[in-house]
Amino acid sequence: MIDVLIVEDNHEVRLSLVNILKTDPDIRVIGEADNGYDAVELSKIMQADLILMDIKLPRLDGLESAKLIKEFCAASGREVKILILSTFYDDEFVLRSQQYGVDGYLLKGLAFSKLASAIKNTCNGFVTLDRIIYEKQNKRIEDGAVYKDKLGSLTKTELKVMKLIVNGKKNSEIAAELFFSEGTVKNYISRILSKLGCKNSRDLAVFGIKAGL
Repeated sequence: MIDVLIVEDNHEVRLSLVNILKTDPDIRVIGEADNGYDAVELSKIMQADLILMDIKLPRLDGLESAKLIKEFCAASGREVKILILSTFYDDEFVLRSQQYGVDGYLLKGLAFSKLASAIKNTCNGFVTLDRIIYEKQNKRIEDGAVYKDKLGSLTKTELKVMKLIVNGKKNSEIAAELFFSEGTVKNYISRILSKLGCKNSRDLAVFGIKAGL
């Protein structure tokens, strides 16, 4: 039996997921949460095998919740699988989910049979990705060489700044890590934007992801 905790802020969607999963004899829904904070707290007291988690959540988003849950379980000697179920596909979301140890990423709208199979496969140790995400990741890998070539125009320091941007660091955090002033960081970012033809830090993050940073 697979014990599942469902985290979804939309009441109707959450109820639908609960009712659907209850029809599978191998899956048992043991809890629900409508925000990220409660998801973290429930994960501490419920022995869920898998958490089905949305990303866009109040109080604490799904990815940050996943990170905290993974850290807590690791410190407690427990293992819990986390499967993202979201409306949103974004390179940054997928990258962050992988960095935080999330075990799968699905897009809403898939058939019940596929959702049930994904839950079971994830609990069996497989990394579960939506077909669209899988295909985009493969395309990103194929295109990565082009982006890597463009990174060759950056200095070693600019590349360090770029990597920190990809890792979601704010300007103040980059400054602290590299022992720069925030003004110096902004100057580096301006030069990187100019060299790579990007408009803002978000574009840099996407560029870095595609380059495999």
